[in-house]
Amino acid sequence: METGKMEKGQLPIHIQAAIAMMLIQLVHKIVREIPGSVGMIGEGVGGGGIVTIAFTCLLAIGILLLIMKIRWGLLFGIIDGAWMLFQPVLVHVILAKPDPNGIWWYPAFPITQALLIIYFCILAWKISN
Repeated sequence: METGKMEKGQLPIHIQAAIAMMLIQLVHKIVREIPGSVGMIGEGVGGGGIVTIAFTCLLAIGILLLIMKIRWGLLFGIIDGAWMLFQPVLVHVILAKPDPNGIWWYPAFPITQALLIIYFCILAWKISN
């Protein structure tokens, strides 16, 4: 296979990179964010679990759209990435909820993931035109 040529039916590498980043965040939401937000319900933050589950579903739908070669899934990735940039500020600064593990630098990881998701989704969108 020559460089730059793709097999018929294969997703472009830029879309694959966006899917990979979105998949990493989807697993993070399922393993860490949903249990954490549901645990906050008893602390007076009732809507956090619903919002987190909604963004998890949005991310899963975005991945499925991309697998079906519908590039609108990239917009779902960008929307989720934008929320991920705001979420640590909302939870840890505005609502003043400490990280359950007591790790002060933990928000750096979701913020980094958000920036990478936004970057790869925008890159894939530009190249797919």
